[in-house]
Amino acid sequence: MHEESFSLAALQPEEVEEIKEMELRMSEKVGHPISLIAYQADLANNGKPD
Repeated sequence: MHEESFSLAALQPEEVEEIKEMELRMSEKVGHPISLIAYQADLANNGKPD
């Protein structure tokens, strides 16, 4: 068994722009601001699952 922790995802500028565009589309759809945050899973035990 393994435990996961999370850290901010390391993204390329194009990927950040894609997230911003998705935030805008979702905000327009629901009628209020939406913020998306990108995290990446970090496996405990030096990245090795049990």
